[in-house]
Amino acid sequence: MDYSKENGNSDEDLDDEYFYNTSDYSDYYNNSGTWSTLCKMQDIREFMSVFIPILYIIIFVMGIIGNGLVVITYVFYKKMRSMTDLYLLNLAVADIMFIATLPFWAVYESNQWIFGTFVCKFLKGVYSINFYSGVLLLAVISVDRYIAIVHATKSFNYRGKALLYGKIICAVTWLLVITASLPDFIYCEVYDFTTSGQKLCEIRYPKEWSKIGKLIAPSIQLSLGFFGPLLVMFFCYSMIIHTLLRVRSLQRHKAVRVVMAVVAAFVVCQVPYNITTLIETSVKNLHCEALKRLSLAKTVTKCLAFFHCCLNPILYVFIGVKFRFYFSKIIRDVWCLSKKYITFRYIQSRRTSEVFTSRRTSEFEIDTPSSFTM
Repeated sequence: MDYSKENGNSDEDLDDEYFYNTSDYSDYYNNSGTWSTLCKMQDIREFMSVFIPILYIIIFVMGIIGNGLVVITYVFYKKMRSMTDLYLLNLAVADIMFIATLPFWAVYESNQWIFGTFVCKFLKGVYSINFYSGVLLLAVISVDRYIAIVHATKSFNYRGKALLYGKIICAVTWLLVITASLPDFIYCEVYDFTTSGQKLCEIRYPKEWSKIGKLIAPSIQLSLGFFGPLLVMFFCYSMIIHTLLRVRSLQRHKAVRVVMAVVAAFVVCQVPYNITTLIETSVKNLHCEALKRLSLAKTVTKCLAFFHCCLNPILYVFIGVKFRFYFSKIIRDVWCLSKKYITFRYIQSRRTSEVFTSRRTSEFEIDTPSSFTM
């Protein structure tokens, strides 16, 4: 049966739906290259509608608290004295912006898109910007650590202008990720999925270059958002470990363990999702069961990749002794402020109560007639 002809849809339209796999049903090609049997995806959708929103909210809460404390620390407590401080602040801001979109995607995954076209374009763009910027800033931090440790002598020559160079690098990084995210701002739209009628918020390229766009978009995501930064981090941290191991020092070996934790977290969180994306991009003509497994794998590994935003404060900042000092100072200040606020509210309440009682007594004495006037 030629499903596209029966429903009046072109191959390009059906290909769009097949590409996203977001409905209760997904069409797939048979061996002859024509659209054929519907692949029932309802069980996958039911799992996603429960699992993803819960996990997104957990990531949202943990990420906002962790990265929020990082921003508070750098803005109010720890003055930015180095390029690393500047990068860590930008990384925390990027993670917060990324995490801030998760409640919208949680609602989307639980049912359908309900927020309109403008919000769809804006949030998809912000989502894409901060997905790229978070990974690229990790690579920039690795380069900064590489220069500071491996080329420590030469790095002294640039300390005077370190913050200026850091601001320029951050500006270039943000400009690069905004440029890479332009397709999300331009081509994202809300449309009805033909087989179920649910509203989707996804990229829909013009039909004349739809297939090319679907190939280029994942390629940019994989190269700019994973393989490029991974190669940079692997080279930098390999050289850092090699340099630190030559120095017999307990503090140096602690630094090696931190570096290994950073690399391990990045690999564990990012590799599965990007491998799944690579398979989805390169493999075609999947049967229904294989399509289900790929869709489920993409969902689980994407959540794992998002969880990396929660780990950044722990791996890059919270593990440091200095930040633990600032963190404890924040807790003490918040506790003192809360005590002062509670005390102030109690005193104000007592005063208000006393004034109210005094006024009521005065009114009673004035309004109550005496025995001589009755």
